[in-house]
Amino acid sequence: MSPRKPAIVPAAPERDPGPIAQHDTHITYPKKEIRSIGAVAFSGNMAPALDLLARWAEENPSIQIFTNEYLKPFARQTIKAKPDAFLRTKVDMILSLGGDGTFLSAARLVHGASTPILGVNLGRVGFLADVALDNLHRILDEILRREYSFRQRMLVEVEVFKGNKCLLRDIAMNDVAFTGQMGHQMVDLRVTAQGRFLTDYWVDGLLVSTPTGSTAYSLSAGGPIIHPSADSILLTPMNPTSLSVRPLILPDYMQISVRSNLGRGEEVNMFVDGRNQFKLRPEHTALIRKHKEGVLLVRPKGSSYFESLRSKLGWTGSRHARDGAVTP
Repeated sequence: MSPRKPAIVPAAPERDPGPIAQHDTHITYPKKEIRSIGAVAFSGNMAPALDLLARWAEENPSIQIFTNEYLKPFARQTIKAKPDAFLRTKVDMILSLGGDGTFLSAARLVHGASTPILGVNLGRVGFLADVALDNLHRILDEILRREYSFRQRMLVEVEVFKGNKCLLRDIAMNDVAFTGQMGHQMVDLRVTAQGRFLTDYWVDGLLVSTPTGSTAYSLSAGGPIIHPSADSILLTPMNPTSLSVRPLILPDYMQISVRSNLGRGEEVNMFVDGRNQFKLRPEHTALIRKHKEGVLLVRPKGSSYFESLRSKLGWTGSRHARDGAVTP
């Protein structure tokens, strides 16, 4: 007698949850037309990008195009270079030309001005700069027709104190990293959350990340991916001495305090979005909390955070996809 085949139960139809914007307060839509654009870059050969931008400007003479000083040698005469102070407040949108590092610099540039940023990816993997140059002409046309939206991304504020004296104040869109000297010394860090002792970390390093930063260094260190709309703060230990020490997600209202438990005279490197290195000593206290302001990202029509994860992380989704079959 042949074995009985299991019955195939059809999947229940999913209930339509409605548009994401209906539930996500981080999504907003433009209320005015774009009349001026500022393009910024800080390294690399930008001639192809500026040529494309110049051709689009010729087709749309009512739109003013400006660049930062770095792009001046690559721009045609119709596109004028302006100082950072002008680009920060006098344009309707910033084009970040490069990778995620360029986008972080652009976010720092417009901090406090609420100027939205469109990231154009001229590097490799880019979660912030995810618009391909080949699609830029079409997307700029759609932006003129207001066929786009904004996404609010969280920032954290970083302060370092020695007693009551503030030694450093900065912002981070991705993360604040604490590492040992020379890249190999382990660090002993005492961490509190909202004034309450959390734990002492004996690790190669510690990352304090935003949800946006969860797909940056934290991801390489084994941290989870957090949706950008899930306001939270992520603590990711790097190579801890104990397997029980795991990444921890905290609510975004909590202030994180980090101090060094190392001996007198020993220092811990602190990096804010990969820059602004500070030597943290035992007498210093680093405070990290959600900033009252965020960064506005321009999201083109049809873009999807989940699609970005699938394409940039190479998720296949099923064994059929791995075998080369087409899946819906």
